[in-house]
Parts: sequence; structure tokens; C-alpha cells
Amino acid sequence: MHGIKAAAHRAGPEVDPWQAGSPDTTLVNAITAWVGEHISLADPRPVEAQTCLYTTTADERFILERRGRVVVGSACSGHGFKFAPAIGARLAALAIEAL
Repeated sequence: MHGIKAAAHRAGPEVDPWQAGSPDTTLVNAITAWVGEHISLADPRPVEAQTCLYTTTADERFILERRGRVVVGSACSGHGFKFAPAIGARLAALAIEAL
């Protein structure tokens, strides 16, 4: 275990998910500076830096809707995982309405 995880949401560029990425040095430095200013640590420098690719909609909302008899659901990436029970219940309710 290294300590804490610090990241910036939607701070990097849009990328091709099929291409290997690498951490943006400017972004890593900005996050390191923020940690140094806001969290009391002996040494705020990162032990490790990684990229994190994920999907999201433009307004960051989930897509949970009905299109005729078809139910469409996309919770988008890891953020949606945290809401799995609520998302599943909503999609189930939409599916039952179609019957």
C-alpha cells in the first residue's frame, strides 16, 4: 500500500482506447502540487503514476431509457459501478413496463 490516491477527473485529452497511454507530466505535477498544498504528508511526490481511461457522456449522466420496446442502459465506466443496484432496479422497471 502506497498511501493515498489522487487524480483529476476529465482533465486529460480524449484518446484512442486502443492505443497505450502514458501519464501527462504536466497533469501529474499539478496534482502533486495540489496534494502538497491540501494534504499534510511528509512527501507529496507520487510513488507511481498511471493513466485511467473511462467512458462518460457529455453531461456525465447515465443513459437509462426506453426506446419503444427496447430498454437502453449505459452507466458508463467505473462511476456507474458504484450505482449498480439502483441502475439495475431502474432498468428492470423499464423492462417490466414493456410487457
